[in-house]
Amino acid sequence: MRAVPPLDLLFTVIHALLLSLVGAAVWLVSGTAVAAPLALVLPAAYLAAVLPRLLRRRRAARAPFPGEWREFLLARSPYYRGLGKGGRERFERDVRLFLAETRIAGTGGAVVAWTTRLLIGAAAATMLHGRPAWEPPLRDGVTVYPGFVFDREYRPGRGTLAGQAPAGGPLLVAEKSLVEGFAGERDGFNVMIHELAHYFDLEARRGGLQVAADRDRPAPWGEAIAAAFARHDFASSPLPDYAARNEAKFFACASEMFFEAPQRLAAACPRLFALLAEFYGQDPRDKRTAGTGKDR
Repeated sequence: MRAVPPLDLLFTVIHALLLSLVGAAVWLVSGTAVAAPLALVLPAAYLAAVLPRLLRRRRAARAPFPGEWREFLLARSPYYRGLGKGGRERFERDVRLFLAETRIAGTGGAVVAWTTRLLIGAAAATMLHGRPAWEPPLRDGVTVYPGFVFDREYRPGRGTLAGQAPAGGPLLVAEKSLVEGFAGERDGFNVMIHELAHYFDLEARRGGLQVAADRDRPAPWGEAIAAAFARHDFASSPLPDYAARNEAKFFACASEMFFEAPQRLAAACPRLFALLAEFYGQDPRDKRTAGTGKDR
């Protein structure tokens, strides 16, 4: 993530200038002094609406990372722990940006513990580490449910859902399952990474991402993951049976293992691992090179 994405800054300046020109044009066409202030009022109103977000991101990027947060991540995030000094600094900045930008609330708007918020931010920072130009595709934020599960009627403590990624609305995650996902190192399971992967998948399809991986030519992301799903040998796969349901669940489960147990996935499924490494712009087996992927 970037403190102030260059395109955001460019579009802000361009839009402000265009609004100034519109105001000036109205004034010239109308020929009345009453219309003159439009050349200033329109861009001023626009900047008043847009600049707070840009300034909030800038402040978040420059804010110190609390020592308590750092100690917590060192204890709970093997990914963060494996990064070098520069990698940790960028990871921490991404966490701050994510938490400043993303609405995270409990059911009914309840306040969420800072430790839970930090784990949610850590999952996003992990997945974005190789793609510094990408933004987390969570426009509606995250809703945290108490306990380990909730059901399809969104009742906590019932059913079997640990998380959900609806196309419209916030990402849903059960708090204790989220915490458990960061407790088991190299177990291949992390519900927050799983649900976030669904959003990254949709974003890549909509944005026309092209990947090459093991092909002789770049192909649309949807085509590439569909081919990987079709050729995958689920009988001997390290992925859970749930991954065989469809290619979206396949990608989400593979993403969990890619970040949680990369050595195991690479050994068992080298072609799939290569595809995910290109998608996320990193190889989690070596944190020193985890953030050197290309921006797309």
